[in-house]
Formats: sequence, structure tokens, C-alpha cells
Amino acid sequence: MIKKIFLISAALIFAFSVLGASVMKTSALTSSKNYKIASQESTSSGKTTADSLVQKSDYFLAYPGILPDNILYSLKMVRDRIRLFFTVDQQRKVDVLLLYADKRIAAAKALMEKGKVDLALETATKAEKYLERTVNQERIAREGGKDTSRQLDNLLQATFKHEEVLLEFESSLGKQTEIEKILGYPKAAREQLLSILNK
Repeated sequence: MIKKIFLISAALIFAFSVLGASVMKTSALTSSKNYKIASQESTSSGKTTADSLVQKSDYFLAYPGILPDNILYSLKMVRDRIRLFFTVDQQRKVDVLLLYADKRIAAAKALMEKGKVDLALETATKAEKYLERTVNQERIAREGGKDTSRQLDNLLQATFKHEEVLLEFESSLGKQTEIEKILGYPKAAREQLLSILNK
């Protein structure tokens, strides 16, 4: 009995240590100057359009870490859910969700490069669902009185980067229907963001 309690306690201490280290590392990354995205251009009318934005942006995806084909990936997912649960600030939650979306699309790209097409497409779909959640979370934060101008810019650039990665998939695969479905997520997110920015 004492041995079981000791093992469970050791596992919990280890898990929370990993979670704490990840939170500190991510906080340092997302608050650094390198995380900021190239600013958007405006048209002569002052409105932002998809054509006026640089599609090959300076937006860098976060390092994905352990990929979904790794046996330890489920522990990473548990860690991510715990971190998201304990992120109470609505504006900060936008950053965390965007980080998860970026890590998953980067993981999908890595999986595609390894030839694991089905797992890459599944991971890309999850990435875009996180991107969709991020846009919804930004709206919640904005409606709650938070200044989300930085997040709006980051999100807009992220939609282009995600689309860029998915188009790379499309050029190397014959499964265009599935890719087109996944591409719908960043396109829909961008439309929402542009409508906010053009108000």
C-alpha cells in the first residue's frame, strides 16, 4: 500500500514538473519579440483584404515536440488539457490555444514528411479545430473587454501559415477532397478575422 502511494505521488510530482516546465517555456516563447508576427498591409481604402496580406509571412510554427506516432503522445495530450483547464485568463487562453493549433499543424507536417499520410491528415484536422477554437476564444476575450489586437494579428497570420502547410499536402497528395475540407477551417477563420479587422 505504501509502495503504491509512493509511486502515485512520484508520478504526480513528475507530471506536474513537466507541466510547469512546459508552461514556463511556452510563456517565454509567446511573450518574446520573435513570436510577434509581421504586421498586415492595408489597401488604399484602409481595409484589410486577403490579397493585401503577405501569405509567405514571417510566422513560425512552434516546435511540435513528441509526435502523435509516439507512445508517450497521450501523456502530452493530458498535459495540454490540464494546462488549458488551469488557464483562467481569457486573453491568455487565446495564446495557449493558438500554440496548440500551431504545434499540431507542425506535427502534421512532420508526419507527412515521414510518409504517415492518414495520421498527418488526422492531426491537421485537429490543428484546424484548435485554430477554430482560438478564434472563438479571441471573440470571448474581446467581448469581455480585453485588448486582443495582438492576438488578432497573430491569428490572421496563423491562418495563412496553416493554409500554406495544407497546400503543401495538397500538392503531394491525390486526396484533394479531404485536404479541401481541412482547408475550409483556416479560410473560415480568416474571413471572421478580416470582418473584425475591417469594422
